[in-house]
Amino acid sequence: MSTYRLTRIVFNDGSEIRPGNMTVIIGPNNVGKSRVLKDIAGKTTQEPSFPGIVVTDVEWEFPSSLQEFREACSIERHFENGQWMFRTLTPELSGEYSTFGLDWPTEYEKIFDTFRTNKVAFVQHFGQAMVAFLTTEHRLQLVKECASKDPDKQEATLLQALFNGGSQLEIRINELVKRVFGKEIKLDFTTLQRLLLRVGDSFSTVPPDPRDAKPLMNKYDKLDDQGDGIRSFIGILSALLAIKRNVFLIDEPEAFLHPPQAFRIGEFLAGQANSSRQIILATHSTDLLRGILSKTTDVTILRIDRKDQTNSFHTLNPNDLHDLVNNPLLSSARVIDGFFYTGVVVVEGDRDARFYQTACNKFRNNTDFHFVNADNKQRVSEITRTYRDMRVRCVGIVDFDVLNNHAEFEKQLESLELNQEQTQSLLDIRQKIAEAAEEIPADKRLEEVKEKITHILTCVNDIQNQSFASESEKQKLLRQLESRFTEIADTTKNWKEFKEKGRAALPANLQSEFDSLWEICSKKGLFINPCGELESMMTQQGIPYTKNNKKGWIKKALQKLPKTHVNETEYPWQFIKQIQEHLQ
Repeated sequence: MSTYRLTRIVFNDGSEIRPGNMTVIIGPNNVGKSRVLKDIAGKTTQEPSFPGIVVTDVEWEFPSSLQEFREACSIERHFENGQWMFRTLTPELSGEYSTFGLDWPTEYEKIFDTFRTNKVAFVQHFGQAMVAFLTTEHRLQLVKECASKDPDKQEATLLQALFNGGSQLEIRINELVKRVFGKEIKLDFTTLQRLLLRVGDSFSTVPPDPRDAKPLMNKYDKLDDQGDGIRSFIGILSALLAIKRNVFLIDEPEAFLHPPQAFRIGEFLAGQANSSRQIILATHSTDLLRGILSKTTDVTILRIDRKDQTNSFHTLNPNDLHDLVNNPLLSSARVIDGFFYTGVVVVEGDRDARFYQTACNKFRNNTDFHFVNADNKQRVSEITRTYRDMRVRCVGIVDFDVLNNHAEFEKQLESLELNQEQTQSLLDIRQKIAEAAEEIPADKRLEEVKEKITHILTCVNDIQNQSFASESEKQKLLRQLESRFTEIADTTKNWKEFKEKGRAALPANLQSEFDSLWEICSKKGLFINPCGELESMMTQQGIPYTKNNKKGWIKKALQKLPKTHVNETEYPWQFIKQIQEHLQ
């Protein structure tokens, strides 16, 4: 059976989508997600010329005859006070909408075909009965206590629709609520002129006769007095299960819900979208998105972004997102969270993430960036490629020693999608830098090792003549020796000075070549730390480089960053400024 459905949505940049059973709109805050729903609601329930800001046009299809339309959508008029009157719930399901007009159904059979070309006439007569718009503003009032239904009129509230839906509908909603909240709900039928929901651990002892049930029901809490989460959750369940509408627009279904509850509402919504009911929702919740993708990949996922006052729209592949959610490495790094931010910063480790997030917030405290710990530099390129493929603004930050390995650096370049000439040019510069590292005289490094070993042997000889007060003193001394041997090992490595000083350790003739390499990479979103390692970033702020006490370094850095004056000519601020400018 044919039915009313939205077939085309056109956006303010000229792009469009053809929505299927379910459409999920994601993206950063304040880019127009909720506005999309408002525009669709305006053009389908008020007037097609509604001045949409993000959505410029909406098209829909509906049955070929009035009889088919009546069967599919339960659209009927009733004779009241000498005229035909049409009553229905408003799209927000929070009040009654009524209109009157031509004789039903004879006159409408004559003009039904004109509705295909005259959207205004169709919207004025039937639009409000086709679409439900569940906003965060109205959702908490959906199942609020109300008057019982007038037997001579149509339903005027969602609770009246729930009552008319019968006991099996109430049982189904109760089962879903108990699964998520561990509480039962029951429609209080003991106050005949009022309808309300009660909440409790169990209603199994409530007798069926309202006269007997009244004193017991009064002991249960009213749903109206419960938290926003359970009220919002029950409002959505009741609307989807009790109201027969072809299109549901839902703004932030996860509002007021904890993450596990958001996941459950995502599962529920995925199960409600079908060929006779379209669901279009806007969300800022990865948990809700995970819930949807756990049940279906038959979904249109639209990501909205905005630069200045210009919106951009990109349809994501739900299968790719499903794989992303189920990839244990990428899921644990919460990569999918980045789709809800203006930009993403991918770094090598947890210390890097904490440092750069703190520094970014200090430099400009209104940034909307997500920081991803890739666990190592090899996965930085993998994750940034994922974001770029899905049109998410991102940067990857790696230490200077990414240039130490040809294959690793080439992998990083592959993710930037450079042309062959650019790639080879950058690999040639990397080779020169590697050769410079190898040109550090071996004799000089051997001499440094000899001096350190001689010093350690002297210390060991002195130790043999000492007496220790406790075992802990011996352990402390052994840890000191371990640190000394680590320093010796670093002395044998060619890249020790480059890790500590980065660009500054290069010969003068190579510094300009590194600058060229850095400029090309940074324009593409790969930022190589010019200071060396993370622990070199705060030398200008009085925290010296360390190789052996990185935990102590990050503790000092995080304590000092918020108190440090921002000087854009110094590090780390110069580096942070370049990153933020690229993302914004």
